Amino acid sequence: MKQTLLDLMSAMMPFMMPLVWAGGIAAAASLGLLVARRTRAARWGAGITLALGAFFLACQGMGALLGAQPSINFGDPSQFEFILVPFWQIGLGLLIPGAALWRLARQRPTVVNPAA
Repeated sequence: MKQTLLDLMSAMMPFMMPLVWAGGIAAAASLGLLVARRTRAARWGAGITLALGAFFLACQGMGALLGAQPSINFGDPSQFEFILVPFWQIGLGLLIPGAALWRLARQRPTVVNPAA
């Protein structure tokens, strides 16, 4: 069973870098939508960012249970450049801004009454 899970984790690794980029794009889009006062769409973007952050944290936990240290290489392996970032750092890097954007998108806008 452990070997099957390790094989599954290895098969998923090529798809992790696009998920990191998708989380960053979702966070940036959510921030842009929040500035444009499109709160419903901003909540969707923040929710996607939160979900991807939680996914990376769950993958880190599962990797630790299996005895692996899951990380993503942000360097160039062809030049023997290895910048390994563990999944928990990526997860927190998506989870914290996602939670902040979610909270900001859920607030009711204050309306200033010019007649008062």
